[in-house]
Amino acid sequence: MRRVIRVCVVLLFLIPCTSLPVSAQITTGSLIGAVTDETGAVMPGVTVTLSGETLIGGPQVEVTAASGQYRFERLPPGVYNVRFELPGFTSIERMDLHISATFTATVNVKMQVGQMEERITVTGESPIVDTKSNVQQTAMGQEVLEGIPTGRDVWSLAKLIPGVSVGTYDVGGTQGMQQSAMSAHGSRDADKTFAIDGLSVNWPGTGGGSTMVYYDQGMFEEINYQTSAIPAEVAIGGIFMNMVTKAGGNAWRGEARYYYANDDLQSENFDAVSKQFSFKGGNPVADQYDFNGTMAGPIVRDKIWFFGSYRRWKVDKLLLSTFNPDGSNARDDNLIWNASVKLTSQIARDHRLGLVYNFNQKNRYQRRTATFEEDKATFVQLQPGYTGQAKYTAVLNNQFVFESTAGGVKGVWPLHYQKEVAPTDIRREDTVLQTGWDAAPRSYDNPNYRFQWDNVISHTRAGRGTHSLKAGVQFTRQFYRDLNTMNGDMRLIYNNGRPFRVQAFNTPVQATSYVHQLGFFAQDSWSMGRFTLNVGVRADGAKGWIPEETSGTGRWVAERTVEKRDVYNQWIGVWRAGAVFDLTGKGLTAVKGNYSRYAHQVGAAAIVNSVHPFALSSANIAWNDLNGNELPDPGELGTFEGFTGGASTRYPDADGTDWGYSDEITAGLEHQLMRDVRVGVMYYHRTNRKNVGSFNAAVPTTAYTPIQIASPLGGTATVYNLDRAFVGRQDNVRMATPLLDTDYDGVEVTAAKRFSSRWQMLFGLTVGRNEGGLEFGDLNDPNSLDFQEGVSGNDATYQLKLSGTYVVPRAEIIVSGSLMNSTGYPRQFTYQVTRSVVPTLTRSAQTIRLNRRGDERLPRVTMADLRFSRSFSLGGDRRFEPQVDLFNVFNADTIVNMVDAAGPRLGYPGEILAPRIMRVGFVFKF
Repeated sequence: MRRVIRVCVVLLFLIPCTSLPVSAQITTGSLIGAVTDETGAVMPGVTVTLSGETLIGGPQVEVTAASGQYRFERLPPGVYNVRFELPGFTSIERMDLHISATFTATVNVKMQVGQMEERITVTGESPIVDTKSNVQQTAMGQEVLEGIPTGRDVWSLAKLIPGVSVGTYDVGGTQGMQQSAMSAHGSRDADKTFAIDGLSVNWPGTGGGSTMVYYDQGMFEEINYQTSAIPAEVAIGGIFMNMVTKAGGNAWRGEARYYYANDDLQSENFDAVSKQFSFKGGNPVADQYDFNGTMAGPIVRDKIWFFGSYRRWKVDKLLLSTFNPDGSNARDDNLIWNASVKLTSQIARDHRLGLVYNFNQKNRYQRRTATFEEDKATFVQLQPGYTGQAKYTAVLNNQFVFESTAGGVKGVWPLHYQKEVAPTDIRREDTVLQTGWDAAPRSYDNPNYRFQWDNVISHTRAGRGTHSLKAGVQFTRQFYRDLNTMNGDMRLIYNNGRPFRVQAFNTPVQATSYVHQLGFFAQDSWSMGRFTLNVGVRADGAKGWIPEETSGTGRWVAERTVEKRDVYNQWIGVWRAGAVFDLTGKGLTAVKGNYSRYAHQVGAAAIVNSVHPFALSSANIAWNDLNGNELPDPGELGTFEGFTGGASTRYPDADGTDWGYSDEITAGLEHQLMRDVRVGVMYYHRTNRKNVGSFNAAVPTTAYTPIQIASPLGGTATVYNLDRAFVGRQDNVRMATPLLDTDYDGVEVTAAKRFSSRWQMLFGLTVGRNEGGLEFGDLNDPNSLDFQEGVSGNDATYQLKLSGTYVVPRAEIIVSGSLMNSTGYPRQFTYQVTRSVVPTLTRSAQTIRLNRRGDERLPRVTMADLRFSRSFSLGGDRRFEPQVDLFNVFNADTIVNMVDAAGPRLGYPGEILAPRIMRVGFVFKF
């Protein structure tokens, strides 16, 4: 650790002395351009003044250089005005220039001879095509964040983004209490980054692509979804979700929002599905509200500014595909509240300090894991989480800017037994009837944190063209601990009402993991006339280790101690290479191409905990309940089939396995069709390489014998029976393998209309396909290799998305909404073969796949949402806006999840779209 700190400190001193390359800010935007006279000659010495409400500390002033150029960097998202002045020339003022994060607006002006007191004002001609950057992004400003009806979280917002596939279909916030898988143009779900003001707040768990916190949307000025050509300042490709926080100003302002829905405000849409599948159905929303209040203003005018936000939201719902033992719909009650504070200080003329803190409490009172499950057998989840950061910005001179940001996320993910569960209550599950009873699957606590420290130096240099340079060093520390206990240290597994297997666990276990990451990056945006070259490189290292710790004695294991040891030590080098050409020289048409490589996401659970000897591991044991007491007594158990999981898992060598990566190629064109309207077409190609799979080195592929059985889908299927001599042998090696490579090709057509002339619009049509290898357990086992290739992830072949707002003239009624039409996600059928099917089966059960994933799909999904509102002035700055939202306007009953396990419930709906829901609410601004 001391060595890492020394390296970081040395680099902080070295970087300002270099001319290393960089790129556009990921949390702010830029305004650049050139000033000429009527003959086209460049004009140095022109005073350029930038003003806007989001500029803390007042207007900024620049003077054009000898080349006639000017630039304003690090602009918070917002609307700006810029004024050009020079004695002997008429002043020019450009109004209503919209700047979003990472967007570079180019505004060139031509000044006329005249009196300085004369002024030409141009309004409504804000650039909409970025002719400098390759980044493909959708910036969700306030007009979309709060103007389009959604569930008001980053997952439900993502359904509006062209090219983004979300694992669940949120109707009016009904899915808002659970995170969803998310991918774009063939990216892995793990390769998504949640960032607050550019700093990652990802959870160290699983593959590192989730977050601990459910966010208060009221604290964000803009949420920016970057989906390709992401700059080198960000290590990971996929989706970079940057949540840009609001800041206070020199005037006190506030806002309150409230939304409500209940059972009386929803329709019924389950009749047809009920008749077809004997599907019980029911209305999902029992009670739902969302209150969000904000306040902002000066603590010390022109020096210290305050912003605060509070949100409390509740979703109590009935689950249409999860039931109580009596067949009634199960209930899922949830409550989340947030408290957020931001302080911004202009501590000196060229020095600024920002502090952001957010507390989040998520309470989920019955978290379910089986289709039929009594309340007693559910988890209770009372989860606190915290994020915070400090950001220091220093303008060293008119060319160099230094920025240092430190912060992260901390919390505990708990899954506990309900209070009525006794220590003697053992979890019981029926894999065919999909039932669970007596207790939750386990009791679990996951304390964790992620700390990150970013240090970046930016430099603007004019010479042969203009360079916007950036370089930096980033340090991350991840801490992740699993604490697992379990009544009886086992689960009792039934097959259609008959006891047939014990699932034994290595509990109690405590497994702690640490990861240190160190990243160096450099990038240059080099503009030469109409051509811009965006080139970046970065190098990342990750070191993971297990500390010394002890886990206690359980039913199946003795007390164990592990010594401190390193398990992962890898470096990877990646690049960004993009080019943009302004086709006409007027900033209206840009041809863009990009070839970039990204490292795969790093999560402590995936790279360290997966090979921790104390990671939660299970073993199957055949069970013949001879005395009928439904307890595994002596003489009733078969062969212990060996723990699978961390207890028997390792890497091929001491440094772990190769670090995976993704290559991305994009090419296309963007064009300003008319004022405030941009259209584009883009080709995407993405590969994912060196994905990690598991191979049981203790069992060769030759140890299996194929057996033909009748397939429940018709015809025959093959199950591979393991030689009895190898049952229980486990030596699982995690390693990168080409078996799991995936490839995506697609084309996307987009159109965007910035809000003006009473309307705004966002449109996307994406056609693509993602195919490759699928992980299904031990890749040395031929049972895992049948139908191992197919459609990967939440691949939707066709996606159409449309959202927008229109203000009705005279009536001033605001109508907004969204429409989504998407191919259903791919399905793959599985079959659990037991000894009742193959009496000579040596394992207690063997699951096989019956078809190629993607040959069958869920039904096509169409969703439409609408909002009607009108704003009323209450005098001064006070406004009141009642709102009525209609979600799933057409009351679609589309099946969005089906049972894919062969058995009596194969093809049974796992979930249908929530019905039409009316949500009423209001906004009060003051």
